[in-house]
Amino acid sequence: MNNPTAEIIAADIGNTSATIAHMRGLELLSQFDVSSHAPIGEVIDALQDNLREELCALPLVIASVNPRGLESLSSAWMRRGGKAAIALGRDFTVPIPNLAKPPHGVGQDRLVNTLAAVRRTDGNAVVVDFGTAITFDVAREGAYAGGVITPGIGLAMEALHQKTALLPLIEPSGKPPIIGTNTAGAINAGVYYGYIGLVNNILRELLKTYDKRPHVFATGGYGAYLAPEIDGIDEVVPALTHEGIALAWHEHQAV
Repeated sequence: MNNPTAEIIAADIGNTSATIAHMRGLELLSQFDVSSHAPIGEVIDALQDNLREELCALPLVIASVNPRGLESLSSAWMRRGGKAAIALGRDFTVPIPNLAKPPHGVGQDRLVNTLAAVRRTDGNAVVVDFGTAITFDVAREGAYAGGVITPGIGLAMEALHQKTALLPLIEPSGKPPIIGTNTAGAINAGVYYGYIGLVNNILRELLKTYDKRPHVFATGGYGAYLAPEIDGIDEVVPALTHEGIALAWHEHQAV
């Protein structure tokens, strides 16, 4: 890696929110969130509130699955005084062999997650990312080999609320009793235990495809919420995506 102590601003722009992090090498120094759908003025305000002016001289490296969010953050960054943002997949390729068909169809967040997992292991790993979607990404012998995508917890909660007349929108909190004594409790139990079963089953099937058991990482907003109840998750790394963005940038600079 070229200068592992060099600093960057790493942004992970998802379908719901963008998490913007100040990184020194692979170390997360600070981070903050802003809505992926926020107007540019709100994004500028978030940058002003959370990043000292001198940090805008650092490279902004972005992994985005949201084109509008990418455009908004890039514009806000330049108006804040920064140089043009660097977008993974557009300005350079994440440095990992990509066996997906077609390769360009894989989200940059999934590639950087896999890159970080590969660099932490012998090249065989599974990453479960609990975001708007729950993604399972498979690394095999140092390459991105594919994965699984399911709707995420927040999406399930929103669908129950939006597609029914009376079900409330709730935020999951803690481990609920299996029998809900009210509607909110029943929804919480259904989502909590349902997703534990879903993730356990998919992981079990994925692990069968390896001769030697790989290391399994969890990341994303709901990772710490469900991971303790899921068989097979070895490590929760909340900043895995930003670590992967930093790795991609520093390895690209070293070429």
